[in-house]
Amino acid sequence: QIFSTMSMRGHAMLVLCAALSCGAQSDGAERLRVEIDAHGGGDATMMQTDDMRAREAEARAGLARDLSDALVDIMAVLLHGSDSAKNAALERLGSMAISTGEAGREQARMFRSAVVAGGAVPELVSLLTSPEYERQFLAAKAIHALALDDPTTDLDNFHSLEICQGGAISPLVELLASENEAVQGAATGALSVLAENPTCQQMIVAAGAVEPLMRMTTFANDWQKLGALGALDVLEINNPTARTQLDALNAQTVLKGLTSMGSALLREQAGGFQQRLGQPAPATQMSADEQVQSARQTRMKYDGVRHKAMRLMQGWERGNGGPRPRRGGGGGGGG
Repeated sequence: QIFSTMSMRGHAMLVLCAALSCGAQSDGAERLRVEIDAHGGGDATMMQTDDMRAREAEARAGLARDLSDALVDIMAVLLHGSDSAKNAALERLGSMAISTGEAGREQARMFRSAVVAGGAVPELVSLLTSPEYERQFLAAKAIHALALDDPTTDLDNFHSLEICQGGAISPLVELLASENEAVQGAATGALSVLAENPTCQQMIVAAGAVEPLMRMTTFANDWQKLGALGALDVLEINNPTARTQLDALNAQTVLKGLTSMGSALLREQAGGFQQRLGQPAPATQMSADEQVQSARQTRMKYDGVRHKAMRLMQGWERGNGGPRPRRGGGGGGGG
């Protein structure tokens, strides 16, 4: 899964070079100005407060020059570009988030700080509600990538809370009911990572994510079922409300059924989750730090399972978490 697998640093640098290649052309800045002028012009930082502008400048000061310049271009296109240009910018943003995450914690944090302080979150949230499936998919994937930090640490990513409080939760939960499986999968992945933050986890449960995720465990293909199980497993950690909702939806019965059908990987994860749900809830709540570590370990376990599944099962596209949505069709994320 491209937004969650751990890669060698050499591969990370190749991804970085590919992500930035479109910004290396000498006429890139001129093309960008033409693009902006053709679609409204204006100040690319119009959504920023003075405090956000100062935070963005501080974060960008620590970034490599090529990353900083590329991020300025991306932000301008997201705010003022055409629809097709926004799709390309979303892909580029996701690739840069991956490469900086793999390049080290400091670059990861500074890049994400610059993105958040630069005003990208409201635009990403608005793109989640686009009528185009591909744009919904790319926006959810970008949020997923931004929510991931340095994969070599167990430390919490403070950017997740800013993304959640920026309004990303409700549209992502709505996309769980999308008629497009790739969009469903992208939303599931983003919510799974955001749920590592305890406050985000509570927001996701309160927004109604448990029920559509349970439907996915019943009606989706095995790839989607694995993703839904992973999200539910993370949401249940240290969360009595999620446990109550799962009990009301007969989750243990559904999971028991999954242990006798589908792929061996799916049966194994369903059995483990069923066993955990059958145990009494802990008498004492975890601390916030303990919850973060447990959630991250759970999410990464499922990521590892899905990565293995990609190598074993035909029809699951390597590195993309399932099929990419076809261009054109839309109709929003609601079911």
